Amino acid sequence: MKKIAILLAALAGLTTLSTPASAQQSASSYSVTTDFSYTSQYVFRGIQRVRGDAFTPSLEGSIDNLYLGLWTMQPITRYQGESQNNELDIYAGYKQKLTRTLSAEVVGTCYWYPEASALDPWGKKTYELGARLTYASRGVTASVSAHYDFRLQSITGVALVGYSYPIAKLGTSIDADIYAGTVGGKNWTPDAPAPKIRESYNYYGFDVSVPYHITANATLSAGLHYATNQNTPDALSLGNKLWFTLGVTTRF
Repeated sequence: MKKIAILLAALAGLTTLSTPASAQQSASSYSVTTDFSYTSQYVFRGIQRVRGDAFTPSLEGSIDNLYLGLWTMQPITRYQGESQNNELDIYAGYKQKLTRTLSAEVVGTCYWYPEASALDPWGKKTYELGARLTYASRGVTASVSAHYDFRLQSITGVALVGYSYPIAKLGTSIDADIYAGTVGGKNWTPDAPAPKIRESYNYYGFDVSVPYHITANATLSAGLHYATNQNTPDALSLGNKLWFTLGVTTRF
């Protein structure tokens, strides 16, 4: 799995080179996006999945309204002297504009944990289907989404409100959003030889990021993030989490 991180990092580095002017000016219906980011914590839906820092490289291709992507999380820090489980997500989705300011999206995701054992929460693989409705106008973004995981038999609902404040003189912006979510699952350990575990919890948080365009097709981003949760199962992480990210995103 470490080879995946190295490969995506190389792709991110290669695509930071400026594309020819003719390619930038042509209106294309397809695009390829790479990202290579560092995170001081890996927190997903209010739960700390990795104790310590990690790399999170990704690769996504899109044609018109369809997209297909690969995202991976590679822990850097060892916990209690042992390596921590990595994660590989494969996803595909469709996004359609309904009006000038409103869009709808559906996405399916396979969450794969290659190094997990049958006793680990979530097992080795889970499969999720989600739908999102997004409003965007004049820097304001608001969205609601719902997700169903077929193996965990869980339903997740999320509401988010964000605002992007442009700083034209510096060629950047300050992007901030706040969110709240709720998760309810009927089978938290699908691979464990034990009765089904039913649990539910709520989570809240905010993200603040500052993107800076290095070239016409490459962006350097720094972010600060916070998340907290309520009523999480004892087997999962508790308390408040504050972490930061740094990454390079390219698109061509």
